[in-house]
Amino acid sequence: MYKTWDEVASDQKLVARLLKNHLQLNRLNHAYIFEGAKGTKKSDIAVFFTKVLLCEHRDQQLNPCHECPQCLRIDHHTHPNVLTIKPDGKMIKKEQIKTLISEFSKMSLENGPRINLIFEADKFNPSSANALLKTMEEPGEDIYFIMLTENLEALLPTIRSRGEVIHFRELNRDKICSVLQEKGVEASYAKPISQYTSDLSSAIEIANDDVSLKLIDLVIDVFDAIDQPDKSPIITFLEEGGIALSDAKRTEFFLNYAILFQKDMIQILLGKETICYFNHKQLIKSLASKINLEVAEEHLGLMLELAKRIHYNINLPLAVNHMLVVLERGYTNGTSCSSDTV
Repeated sequence: MYKTWDEVASDQKLVARLLKNHLQLNRLNHAYIFEGAKGTKKSDIAVFFTKVLLCEHRDQQLNPCHECPQCLRIDHHTHPNVLTIKPDGKMIKKEQIKTLISEFSKMSLENGPRINLIFEADKFNPSSANALLKTMEEPGEDIYFIMLTENLEALLPTIRSRGEVIHFRELNRDKICSVLQEKGVEASYAKPISQYTSDLSSAIEIANDDVSLKLIDLVIDVFDAIDQPDKSPIITFLEEGGIALSDAKRTEFFLNYAILFQKDMIQILLGKETICYFNHKQLIKSLASKINLEVAEEHLGLMLELAKRIHYNINLPLAVNHMLVVLERGYTNGTSCSSDTV
């Protein structure tokens, strides 16, 4: 949880500057729409902002104290002036908005603003959205809406037009890598995991999953087999790749890490030294010496196409084996894969 605006700014600099300016200039909007991908800290910053609005002892930098009754009740989800709405099932229903309207129409027993946090705000149905719009048109004094969404385009235009959209950027990948290493994750795993996801919680979950780490190792083993004339990437995959084919999600995971490795190949061919699999640079350079940039890019395109089709009704073992055949042929003969399909 964030303690200060400086901490917020370390992850979302523009968001922190904008919201703090609104407070300092006393120009708060009645409705904010926090928009951004999963893992961009929208929820944590929404709670922090709520604390700032309600805290009894903010400091000169407008940081909440985290110790007053207001702050503590927010921490424990018991503050009567803070209402939270989440989808009931797949949608936010009209009955939930009616309850909100009813609560906001009552005289508050607490001093200070009243704040409604709406999670997955793109999940309104037409009736619940229309009910909310009526409330947003005349919200009343000191009533604020903070809506969070990963899909701004799915939010009704009429709702978007009544709120100020705050865009959240993906977290810095280097920071995610550093956090993982601080938690004891080896750099050889932390770097590719941080490139795979910008969601810190997901990154930590992956790093704690032995199967996920084995899939990263499998990518290295397969490419190493391609580089060795006495090894076969297909046999290597068949011997070790059972977990990669156990379900589509695992296969997708393996493919995405293979794509990162292939992108490193292209980086080396372009004369760039900054790569994801930095501790396997010699292997990557060895492979890169056997092909040209055009072939490397065609291989990458083949892998990306398979990654897109993986959730369709395709024969996964056959598709992955075919990809490995194309890669092996390409690195052995330096040939393109333009005539191959997956």
